[in-house]
Amino acid sequence: MKPVPFFVVGGGRTGYARAMTDLQRWALLGAVLLLGALAAAGALALWPVQQPPARLGDYEQLWSAMDTGALAVLEELAQRDDGLGWQAARAAGSARAQRGEYAQASVWLARALALWPTAEVRLGYARALEASGSYAQALHQWELLLPREDAARAVVRLAGDSLEAAQLLNRRGVHAQALELASTLSTNAGKLEAARALAGLGSLPEAISAYRDYLRSTPDRPAQAELGRLLERSGELEAALNAYRAAGAAGGLAAGRLLESLGRTEEAIQSYRSSTDPEAMWRAAVLLERTGHASEALSLYRTLAGGEHRVWDDAALRAYILLSQRGDRQETRSMLESLPPAARYLLGRDVGIPVPSPRSDPPRTKPRAVEMADRLLAYLPVEEAWGWAQAELEVALRGASPADRLAIGEWYLAHGDYAAACRVGVAVLSERPSLRAYRLAYPQAWAGEVTRWADEYGVDPLVVWAVMREESHFRAQAISGSDARGVMQLLPTTARWIAEDRLGILFGTGSLFEPTFNIRLGTWYLGYLGEQFPQDRAWAVAAYNGGQGNLRRWTHPELPLHDLPAALGSVETREYVSKVLHTWLVYRWLYSD
Repeated sequence: MKPVPFFVVGGGRTGYARAMTDLQRWALLGAVLLLGALAAAGALALWPVQQPPARLGDYEQLWSAMDTGALAVLEELAQRDDGLGWQAARAAGSARAQRGEYAQASVWLARALALWPTAEVRLGYARALEASGSYAQALHQWELLLPREDAARAVVRLAGDSLEAAQLLNRRGVHAQALELASTLSTNAGKLEAARALAGLGSLPEAISAYRDYLRSTPDRPAQAELGRLLERSGELEAALNAYRAAGAAGGLAAGRLLESLGRTEEAIQSYRSSTDPEAMWRAAVLLERTGHASEALSLYRTLAGGEHRVWDDAALRAYILLSQRGDRQETRSMLESLPPAARYLLGRDVGIPVPSPRSDPPRTKPRAVEMADRLLAYLPVEEAWGWAQAELEVALRGASPADRLAIGEWYLAHGDYAAACRVGVAVLSERPSLRAYRLAYPQAWAGEVTRWADEYGVDPLVVWAVMREESHFRAQAISGSDARGVMQLLPTTARWIAEDRLGILFGTGSLFEPTFNIRLGTWYLGYLGEQFPQDRAWAVAAYNGGQGNLRRWTHPELPLHDLPAALGSVETREYVSKVLHTWLVYRWLYSD
């Protein structure tokens, strides 16, 4: 038999090149196969055994009943007080509605709504109630679904009192339907709702005319204040002031703001002091302090510092500063002890956050809902499993102990649902403060992206998380009334400028709902604002909310940090700075070395 080569290493005839007989070749091949089998067996012995996913028992029964339309099975399973029971009640209600049995459908949908009140279930419930003739109950459910367009149409359709419906629609921002209803009314109250609807739709000339028509026959101070705001928006400033004055105390704050913006300080103080609104008292005190009336200002600050309105902390800060200047040590010390952490930071004082120690944490548990959520994720494709797992967790949160709620929140955190984790943490904090609850309420969301871009753009990552938390509470799909979008709430115009002009990257409005993209742009913007306002991070935070131009108009570079809140001309920006600073201080306590 002629020898033939079996294999050649290196392409030549040296090394392991051999010529073999057929018998030798088969013997060698057998040896190689045997060694391979032994090696594979050894590898398998070291590799973790992949167990088949656990079967889901009653869920399989539920899915079978949903496929076959077995109503008796669905209604039996719907008696359960868990996520599976919610799914079964929802399916039973839907099946009954499809059969035209709306009264029975509403029973099961009410059951599902009691377990977990989602908008989808409420919508089905409202439709079933209306179809069954329960119009009053249906109207209530539709009202809770406003400002949805179909809900607005239902309110118009079902409302027995057109005026009440128009008032409700205006309050919920559904102005087109409110105008439709109000236009059918000939009463003065109907005229007022029509005017409010026109204002909400942005039709200023028509709204102003409608308000004036209404006010000619009806003395209404709140409506005078509303007219004043419209006149101010349209640039008729003196007419706006007259309307505010006609509103009395209801217009004092707005008139004072307008007068202050016009540089008419003494008139502004008088207007502010005519109002009982704590915000007006705060602005009066600030202007009194600026004009050299420190004693009068201090009296107002003391009054406000003892209240529960949003200005109490800013008033306490100003009171502390004035008391320090007077050398009143005892009251100064008392006022300092009352200051919240953000105010103490603005003073340059040591800041302590009263976060509980680990000893306050409840014992760790693994609720049945968490076990079931894990099993669902192991059994189903992720995109399908998430909704089923979420139902288990959300139903379980109802009435759960703090320990079990923390376990559910930590499941959300581990799976990247930072908004849900934060929501659970905040709820537990209000009932049982603990370190674990704080870590849920203040999560390091999208940590990889935040740390990467914070390092790239020279920003404290803890500030990024603080801004993100206060802007959106980590909701990637968030949209504000001013059209700011995503987790860091960027306006599309600002985001396009950052992306295309500054970073040279492609921009699409939809990309603002992608956290990785939104975080990059928002972090760059914080870094940019930090360069524009290097005094302190609080200035960058104020500019992030109030705008660079406004901040430059309100302040000057030499302004002491503790004077910043009083200098800000926007209530929203002043409160925003306080919230973000407090949140940043909590993050610093939780995560800084």
